[in-house]
Amino acid sequence: MSGRQYGFSTCLFATALWAGAPLPLAAQEDFRNTDRGRPLLVEDAYPIELREWEFELGGRGRLVEGGGRSAAGVQAGLKTGLLPNTQVGLEFETTLEPTGRGTELGFGGVGAHVLHNLNRETWSWPAFALRAEVHGPGSANIGRDDWSLELTGLATRSIGRLRLHANGGRRFGTEGTGRDAWRAGLAADYPIGLFSRLVMADVFVEVPEEAGRTRMWLELGSRWQLTNSSVLDLGLATRLDEWEAGRANAELTLGVSLAFGIPGLTPVPPYPDPALD
Repeated sequence: MSGRQYGFSTCLFATALWAGAPLPLAAQEDFRNTDRGRPLLVEDAYPIELREWEFELGGRGRLVEGGGRSAAGVQAGLKTGLLPNTQVGLEFETTLEPTGRGTELGFGGVGAHVLHNLNRETWSWPAFALRAEVHGPGSANIGRDDWSLELTGLATRSIGRLRLHANGGRRFGTEGTGRDAWRAGLAADYPIGLFSRLVMADVFVEVPEEAGRTRMWLELGSRWQLTNSSVLDLGLATRLDEWEAGRANAELTLGVSLAFGIPGLTPVPPYPDPALD
């Protein structure tokens, strides 16, 4: 085979391979943004892009046997990149729980958060971020019955395609509720092949400030990039401390995130009009 024929065959093979491969998406990296609750409790240290908006909607069902309380709920959230490296968001939750009078639907509560990235990851340092979140009370019988504040530090470190995340902080409850607790979690995520799929897992621990059982979650999850602006998340979790107390339990999470922009809020510089020689 001549050099020209070899070069033509190589180009033809490369073109066929490229045509058969999945096309890159404009927002291909959205599936790697491990937001809290979508589907893990641990999240990465990166906020949403500047002036980007994202709507999140998800459902969570929890089944407990052996004297525990099963429940289901729907969570909705809206967040945006308000300032460079800064994300703000609002979250709402409804809850469906069985009670002594039957199954009751109630307002689980409302929350607001600010997440600020301190630095991007470098060769020698992981990415660091700080998150402040406040939660308001919901309906009396089902939802949260107090106000709480959470302060969390986040770190993300990449090792090849594998990413490791660490979260740690404290929750402050209303005086007298006994909900003050230290919280920490470790997570890992890894993309699958050439496709926009992510598999992830974490261990999350909550230690009450006062006397009480330490709560521990083990979670598995996945995020799938559906289109250039939508991501599907799926998670499975269990409370390990409830197994020790003889209460078998499992929790399933399913949700979708939709990214969008608002015309007029994203300035576009004028197109240059070069002079013709």
